[in-house]
Amino acid sequence: MRDWINYSTIQALGSLGEFVSALAVVISLIYLARQMQQNTTSVRAASFNSMVQNSIRLLEQTFSQGEVAEFLARAEKDPSSLTAGERRRWDAYMTAVYRHFGNLVYQYRVGALDDQMWESYDRTLRDHLRSPAWGQWFHANRHVFSDALQEHVEELLDELSEERRAR
Repeated sequence: MRDWINYSTIQALGSLGEFVSALAVVISLIYLARQMQQNTTSVRAASFNSMVQNSIRLLEQTFSQGEVAEFLARAEKDPSSLTAGERRRWDAYMTAVYRHFGNLVYQYRVGALDDQMWESYDRTLRDHLRSPAWGQWFHANRHVFSDALQEHVEELLDELSEERRAR
């Protein structure tokens, strides 16, 4: 009888140990899920901050240096009037801007940019594309950009074309 009591006690302790272990695993998984959620939020915030900083860097010379603003206004008005050096400068600027928008398209597609921020950047790109020079430049250089950006810009250009026809 004594062996039976010891066996029952050992069995009960084993079952209790299994229960405690299972409970610890569940608590660990809950903790891990919460940490991952907080990490995802932090990564999204850092990613967004980086995108904003890039936007500011692209705009900074325009608002801090009058000659750059004048150059961009001339380039947008009539790119064919630019000198060879100015065309190179225009190409570099446009490449940087479209790379920035390509990054935004990608960040939105992978979920790093929320709908509200995407819509504000998308409106900015749409406004730029209202200038014929932006669309012309993109058509001439689209091959150097991602398929996703090419599709998005073409979609926006089509929508703008429809808007102009509707007027």
